[in-house]
Amino acid sequence: MLQAGSSRVFNCAALHRNVLAAGGAPGQFLFKTNDLNNAIFMKEVYPDDDMREASPNPVGTKIFFSYNQKANLEGGKSIFLNDRNLRTALQFHAGMSASEASEEAQADLKILKIIDELPSVDPFLFRERMESEGFDPHPGYFEITEAEFGRVRDHVMRQFQPIVETAFEGVTDANRAVYLKTLVNKLWDGNDMDALKPVIKAMRISEADAAETLYAWKGIIYYDYVFSRRQETWKDYANWLNSESRPLDSMPSMAQMSLDQQIGEWRKLYQKRWKAVHLMLSDYRNSYEILFRDHKSPEPFIKFLNSAGKRFYQLGDSMSRIDHTIEVWRTYVGDSSMRFLRFEPLFELGRTSVRILGGR
Repeated sequence: MLQAGSSRVFNCAALHRNVLAAGGAPGQFLFKTNDLNNAIFMKEVYPDDDMREASPNPVGTKIFFSYNQKANLEGGKSIFLNDRNLRTALQFHAGMSASEASEEAQADLKILKIIDELPSVDPFLFRERMESEGFDPHPGYFEITEAEFGRVRDHVMRQFQPIVETAFEGVTDANRAVYLKTLVNKLWDGNDMDALKPVIKAMRISEADAAETLYAWKGIIYYDYVFSRRQETWKDYANWLNSESRPLDSMPSMAQMSLDQQIGEWRKLYQKRWKAVHLMLSDYRNSYEILFRDHKSPEPFIKFLNSAGKRFYQLGDSMSRIDHTIEVWRTYVGDSSMRFLRFEPLFELGRTSVRILGGR
């Protein structure tokens, strides 16, 4: 069960309908190839070793073309964005130009690459990446308000400030404050590596990996921001799983035993995902505070930066799976204070949740 609002699903088709209803013009559409605007994108693990080895990232992205006019997930064709037959599939299912000289096709392929390289399709990460690459589609494709986007951006910029001050501590010009602010903005944009060389050198970041490393750090700051704001929801779900995940109706002992085993696995997988997120973000916060608050060894933070790319994808995958599981759970229990389920829906919910949390 893939929810349209999940950070594992980018339902471009539904958002495109909203953009049309809001009066969006063709020049504001996300894709130049119009049928791509009616597609649905889903983050999924690769089904075989060959695809996993062919990708630099542990999580892939499927594009789904629906057979019906509602553009939902009830029937259609899908293909991973790193599949060697992708271009042929896009020509057949979306009518993309086959010409390598087509500017429209190249622009669309670049956007597909952006989506594929994100560990999750959170609106903030997607919009920020699109802006940094020079794309400016209708804001209706990003389910985030200007106010919320600004709050997250300000939070990230505050995290950037100390590293710039440390790397450029020798600057004594009268315009130091303006200069440092400009450099923080460059760190946000992540495009001017020459201007950021002192940061790259101070943190012993490989110049070849600098842009990717700094972007991954930005993504981790975002996930840390989100994590702190979802704790109550995650705890509420954990409380339900521990105390209310038992059926309202009585079942034969074998069925009850099967359910108990499933719920046991469900709880373990949820705890494992949550613990992994907590440990990775704690490691980041501790290394950051040792250097920039306590003014001690930079080694823990340098070590963090060296693994930032990997951690970025691990965090995105685990957090989006937790969020997706909670969204599915809400479709079953609703907003009622009495959240017990009967055996069949509870068993179905458990089976779906285990599949999502287990990475299948």
